[in-house]
Amino acid sequence: MRVFSKISLFFVGLLFTVPCLAQNTKTDPRIEQLNHRLTQLLTASDFSSTPGFSVGVIENGHIIHSKGFGALQKGKPNSTNHNTVFSVGSVSKMVNAALILRLVAEGKLDLDRDINHYLTSWQVPSNRYTQSSKVTLRYILSHTAGFSQHGFADFLPNEILPNTLQTVTGSGPVKHGPVRLMFAPGSAMDYSGGGTTVSQLIVEDVTGLTYPQAAQKYVFEPLKMHRSTFVNPLPKSHGNIAKAHDRAGRPTALPRGYEAMPEMAASGLWTSSTDLALFTTALLNSYHSDNGFLPKALMQDMVTPVYPSWHGLGPRVNGIGATHVFHHGGANNSYRAWMEGHIANKNGIVILTNSARGHELYRQVRQIASSVFNWPIKPDIHFKRPR
Repeated sequence: MRVFSKISLFFVGLLFTVPCLAQNTKTDPRIEQLNHRLTQLLTASDFSSTPGFSVGVIENGHIIHSKGFGALQKGKPNSTNHNTVFSVGSVSKMVNAALILRLVAEGKLDLDRDINHYLTSWQVPSNRYTQSSKVTLRYILSHTAGFSQHGFADFLPNEILPNTLQTVTGSGPVKHGPVRLMFAPGSAMDYSGGGTTVSQLIVEDVTGLTYPQAAQKYVFEPLKMHRSTFVNPLPKSHGNIAKAHDRAGRPTALPRGYEAMPEMAASGLWTSSTDLALFTTALLNSYHSDNGFLPKALMQDMVTPVYPSWHGLGPRVNGIGATHVFHHGGANNSYRAWMEGHIANKNGIVILTNSARGHELYRQVRQIASSVFNWPIKPDIHFKRPR
């Protein structure tokens, strides 16, 4: 495995620039058409259960449009915009993967080393599954480590939140059992938010920072993602927050109006369409550049499926060559989200929604965007959303 030095990463940071939102979007007839068609969705009865959503569009490695549609909360006057933050569920795993790869680039982590080397607050117990193969970060990020716990229940206002160690051990105010190994690492694939939470613990143990602090240092600050955070519960002072809605489109998680996700690396990211588009753009450009947000070799590793999974190091991956696409969906109790990047031409889209049926809308949004921008890449993307 190639290891990048701290000095190399420092110069990467100096050379890397974040692509800015294009300034001529008002004169682009395609964007006018997109806005018109997406505005129509707000009045369509099929999507009435989703009061608000936000979309970011990427073309040739640049954000060309980011805009909110609809309301922060049903029945309230405040509208969403490109800076509105949404809970994005398992899209959080993409940022977690990038955070870990940044630590790999600094030499603080190795993708193929036994993770017990890094864990100080907890250890993977030795058992019959670890005799022939040890748990590594490569296995965790590709969901081939063998860990249990597909997803997690969200926490309502006034509920006590567990810390990372309690989440892994199944102790304290958790809503699940302990995270445990179910098969030998590398022998099979089983999607695991539990395994992702083990990687959250690794980040905390290795950096000495809280997980939100580590994400801020290694991802949000370098990419100027000023509206993004893993802090849970999200403080009301953060402002411009898309509120939670159930499958019928009714406000839920009251009185605060949104849940909390202490399993932050797995499902706890709050972000805006502009910020998530910045992140997606940084990944796309890293694949083609020697001085991107991630070193080129690690970015290529990120979007290479790890057998026997169809995940790379974080994203799901479809196609090869001209149809090479990475993507990830997200589904918390009251939110649905989608991100997608086309490797060959550096196009992509992010879609954030504030209801439990938002996936029905984001599928339609993606189809509209594909039609408007005449994307030549139409891979067989699977829209089944992991928790």
